[in-house]
Amino acid sequence: MIKILVAEDMDITREDILGLIEWEQYGFELLPPARNGKIGLEYALQYRPDIILTDIKMPVMTGLDMIDEIRKKDPDVKFILLTAYEEFELAKRAVDMGAQAFILKYEIDSQVLLRELNKCAEAIKKERDVKSITARARLGRLLDEGEKMQLAQENVSGKTAYRERCFQWIGNSILLNVWRLKMRKDIGEENLQDLLKEEVWNYRFTCLKITEREFVIFLKSRDGSSLMEQERYVREFILSVQEIFREHLDTQIAVAVGGIVRNSQDIPAARRKGTELLQYRIFRKGGCILVKKPEECPAEWKEQILVEVETIGNDIREENYQRAGEKIEALYERGIAKIQSIALLKKATIKLSYYFREKGYEVKLPEFDEWLERVEINLLQESVYHTAERFGYLLEILKECTVRQYSRKVREAMAYMRAHYPEDIGLNETALHLDISPIYLSHLFKKETGITFSAYVTGLRIERAKELLRQGDKKIYEISEIVGYQTVQYFSKVFKKETGKNPKEFE
Repeated sequence: MIKILVAEDMDITREDILGLIEWEQYGFELLPPARNGKIGLEYALQYRPDIILTDIKMPVMTGLDMIDEIRKKDPDVKFILLTAYEEFELAKRAVDMGAQAFILKYEIDSQVLLRELNKCAEAIKKERDVKSITARARLGRLLDEGEKMQLAQENVSGKTAYRERCFQWIGNSILLNVWRLKMRKDIGEENLQDLLKEEVWNYRFTCLKITEREFVIFLKSRDGSSLMEQERYVREFILSVQEIFREHLDTQIAVAVGGIVRNSQDIPAARRKGTELLQYRIFRKGGCILVKKPEECPAEWKEQILVEVETIGNDIREENYQRAGEKIEALYERGIAKIQSIALLKKATIKLSYYFREKGYEVKLPEFDEWLERVEINLLQESVYHTAERFGYLLEILKECTVRQYSRKVREAMAYMRAHYPEDIGLNETALHLDISPIYLSHLFKKETGITFSAYVTGLRIERAKELLRQGDKKIYEISEIVGYQTVQYFSKVFKKETGKNPKEFE
């Protein structure tokens, strides 16, 4: 909203002006009124109004003197002069000083007042748009490490003062790195900026889109606040932004509190700190706030994790898949998630992948390479809980291929379905591939697995859909097509039946 300050020494006139219009209805926020120029100056410095309606002749400090002092501190404020006819020459002087308009007191009514206010509001909006585009473009370049050389050159060439004037609000700001966990809705960078400004209007910030999933926010810190008050201020802002993303974009966000930005040269280092912290979101469930790196864990804890990976490898070799599954869940969700070491996560996952590949080659599962590549590619994008689920799913596939209760034909049918489930696959196509009758395959499959052929295909599709939903970079209709459903409505219905949740609700 546009903030308005009224400075007028006559009580009746001041009250008349305040009651002329419904201020909030027209997008204006009315600040406490001032009864003279001195108080007007104090309120202007305290509340930072966008428009000031002021009388010219006032006791203690005149309107012209007040304008002159405010202009030194904030050149962007708009002034509308309230004047009597005999003060016309003074009003002309005020316009020469930068006032936007003047209104004769005997002519003022709601229509006249609104006309002048709206003119100022439109000018403010245009100026803000230009400044926002300029500042955001510059900030985007400064986020690039390669800008350091340019910064050095500008310092030498004497352009530093200009740069800091362009970004004077950045002084004592906090850089926040924001990561979207899902990508099911998008409203565009400009619309997002407007939405945030509307919902958290009492904060001063700039939001930049880095990638489809990553944003950077520069949040102006509170002047003169203690460290505890500053931390509370930042946390309240982040919680508000998380709620906006959840409500309007149907997504949770992880937010890393990066470095402090006092001037433009601080931006690359602040960005590095935020990016480094943001990595640790993978050890959390859902949206989170990341403030500092986890403490280094004792070496014996890491050693214990790697020993546990070896015992899981032995279980896989011995085809004790249930025990391996329980250990994998504990390894990631209670071991690695607690230690929060990215290096250990990578090392343990690569080692575990080796045991899966080894078994996959043994039972002739060439597609295992592709599935394990997905695990490794998404390792630092998804949470450790999702990584554990991926390995659990691969254990189920190994179990299908190696458990002796399944005949060779059933195992071959399962392998064929795993390779072709995104297609319009049916019982007839699979039976033709195996060179047996559809009726015999249907009977044999149900007898050995306890589920129907179509139920098995549905299970494969839903597992893949869950994986894609966790990645969060595709729309639901795209996922529906990828896993083999012709309409998103039918996909949503099947997904709800199998998981108990709609695709939009799935985390």
